[in-house]
Amino acid sequence: MLGSVSANGKRYEKDDNLNVVLQVKKELEKQNVKVILTRKDDTFVPLQKRCQIANWKRADLFVSFHRNSAKSGDGIEIWINNESDEISEKLATDILNELNQTKIQTNRGVKSGTSDNNGSNYFVNRNTKMPSCLIELGFISNTKDNQLLDEHLEEYAKAIAKGILQNLK
Repeated sequence: MLGSVSANGKRYEKDDNLNVVLQVKKELEKQNVKVILTRKDDTFVPLQKRCQIANWKRADLFVSFHRNSAKSGDGIEIWINNESDEISEKLATDILNELNQTKIQTNRGVKSGTSDNNGSNYFVNRNTKMPSCLIELGFISNTKDNQLLDEHLEEYAKAIAKGILQNLK
């Protein structure tokens, strides 16, 4: 499963997400944080399996990485469960605050539920037993968001890691 694809068909969400995740892992491990990945390579892992891994390993936090896609739109947003605990909200806020100090196009805020506004939650936020958030790291359909991700990947990873670290203390 590819996830979202750029307008020119040459950029895949799955690749961007893995690049960011591996860099965030590297940053967290520098701080002696044990990181559990649901995938380490170009292997598709269903959402249910991702949640099972986190729950089975009793992870302290769950952070899911994604890229938005739409005909128009830009920027970064972070989603939490609409019945979220304070820790999930703080996790999302801390990560977004750190990202906002880098070169992002738009801070779209911390949001709860789903973009459909139908009262439900994204699968990973609904099915993990620990504080969680889902990062939409820019729009893969937006050339400027893609350029910023490419140019500031390391800064983004450091910012995300810093936000996570603030919630592991």
